[in-house]
Amino acid sequence: MVQITCGDGVVDAHLSDTFHEMRCRVRHNGEVVTAIEGETIRIPTTACPAAITVLQDLVGTRLDLPGRAFYSGGRARRHCTHLFDLAVLAIQHGKQAEGSCRYDAIVPDETDSPVAITVHRNDIEIHRWLIQDATILHPPALRGNTLDRGFAAWATLHFADGALEAATVLARTWLIALGRRYLIEQAAGQPITQNAQMAGRCFAYAAENAQAATFTSGSIAIQPTLEGREVTYRRGRIRTA
Repeated sequence: MVQITCGDGVVDAHLSDTFHEMRCRVRHNGEVVTAIEGETIRIPTTACPAAITVLQDLVGTRLDLPGRAFYSGGRARRHCTHLFDLAVLAIQHGKQAEGSCRYDAIVPDETDSPVAITVHRNDIEIHRWLIQDATILHPPALRGNTLDRGFAAWATLHFADGALEAATVLARTWLIALGRRYLIEQAAGQPITQNAQMAGRCFAYAAENAQAATFTSGSIAIQPTLEGREVTYRRGRIRTA
């Protein structure tokens, strides 16, 4: 869930998913960001809260900055990925009048068959994609496009404005949902450097931050179950414990 609320010179954004809950407040003068605040409520590593300070890099950003410009030059890797995405959404809504917008994305776990993933804005379905192994199978116009790498390149060719924003929320939710394949709670207290494939990909996994960081406990909002039984997730398949 992503909730964005616009007021007079301020935009509040709230993210809640399986592994994260965060808030961001952007203040502006109608043209540029004048102040920015962040809050981490549920986070997967002990390094995540310090990423709030890096948001100050966005002070002075124009509200009409194109979305792709935020992500050029590897800028997002210096931030918490999810807090940065939330801040970008808030900034892009700064030009709007007072009001609110809510995104709800649903990404089921893949087993042996394709699954339908959806995103709604204010209870209206915007996108429904049939996917398997990170690849879109339906609708035909999007068939063959992938969600893991190169998403921004093809998505900006197919969508614009609100449709692009909704597509981005859905793709990010799909990426986050991959974490449900692992028993993350069992790693609580262990060094995050064990997850070597994440090295350098975000604030927490930057070399200077990861060395002293550990996985947290209690960050998962929804414990996976299958017909009332505990399950484990491995390589995209569900196995009952």
